[in-house]
Amino acid sequence: MLGLYIHIPFCVRKCRYCDFLSAPACDSEREAYLKSLHGQIKAIGERLRQKKSGKHYIVDSIFIGGGTPSLLSSDQMQALMDVVRESFYVADDAEITAECNPGTVTRKKLCAYKRAGINRLSIGLQSADNEELALLGRIHTWEEFLDTFEAARNACFTNINIDIMSALPGQTVLSYQNTLTSVLALHPEHISAYSLIIEEGTPFFDEYGETDCAKKKKKDAAKLLPSEDEVVQMDELTWKLLGEAGYEHYEISNYALPESVCRHNLKYWHCEEYLGVGTGAASYIKTNSSGDYCRLKVITDTKAFSEIDWNDPSSLDKCFAECDILSLQEQMEEMAFLGLRTKEGVRLSSFYERFGKSFNEVYGEVVKKYTAMGMMKADETHVALTLKGMEVANWIMADFCG
Repeated sequence: MLGLYIHIPFCVRKCRYCDFLSAPACDSEREAYLKSLHGQIKAIGERLRQKKSGKHYIVDSIFIGGGTPSLLSSDQMQALMDVVRESFYVADDAEITAECNPGTVTRKKLCAYKRAGINRLSIGLQSADNEELALLGRIHTWEEFLDTFEAARNACFTNINIDIMSALPGQTVLSYQNTLTSVLALHPEHISAYSLIIEEGTPFFDEYGETDCAKKKKKDAAKLLPSEDEVVQMDELTWKLLGEAGYEHYEISNYALPESVCRHNLKYWHCEEYLGVGTGAASYIKTNSSGDYCRLKVITDTKAFSEIDWNDPSSLDKCFAECDILSLQEQMEEMAFLGLRTKEGVRLSSFYERFGKSFNEVYGEVVKKYTAMGMMKADETHVALTLKGMEVANWIMADFCG
């Protein structure tokens, strides 16, 4: 089984905190990109069929991310899905997600997306407070989000994720609590709750970052950022309110109602095979029967990607900026720190089956250390973080890297 990630690098306007590979583009630029994207999907599908002696790979999850994939017209989304189905075998019960921003879709467009095969939406809300949304540089208001959510329900989408963020400039514990309760009142199947990370190269970094030229701005603007104590209170509110509402905290930043976990994202955390197409997309693919895994990354220059001649037999190799064969140690580390992001933790049987070593043989001392601190729990089948451990997950995971 294979997961497929498709990157659409277009947006209406860049948000002030965003460091993703995305930018506004005109219609002709979008068309050129999509034409090349179709070419890449077909070329990879053919390459993988050769690898499997003419058989199609079975794709059981697809995630169309960005950027803002919901900028694609109905016809563009249908054409994209048609190419995917021509190039791979898409399982009948495949989870097919498209990211969607409020204000970029109508009920009519969403119905067309549904006909194209999209069966899950991930809607980027971030906050229910319009002032916070304005500070983030979002293109929508809370009211426009509600219109989009209603349109999605009216288009018969029964599996919807809502993205929200904490630790935002101007955000208080009370305003974040209002975002949580407002979202819970809508009863989405899934909620992703992220804490703001201020990334270098963004307008937010210029205001709140650590560069010398930004120190004065940071000093002046720092009062807008929640304190560490307030951020901890926001995290505790997330766990408490979502847990009481019946959402399972199945991954550090993700919560789902029963039977609604994101199957595609679980592939990342369980170190299963996935393929990424489009600019900047990453893949994690087994290269041979001996168990070697390769990490691929597509070039990040959208213009250069759009100009690739897919009739050239060497084009597929040229589209990748990186191709790294992972060592056994690197594979073990990834299975450890990615698996520990989930509530389930690392499956000990899966680790042994893949590496021929027990988890305790490799990481026993680290597990013993954090179990004694109440940050980790272990039994005969799994090793996982406790809620206390999830609070400092990045610190713990560093101990699983060489």
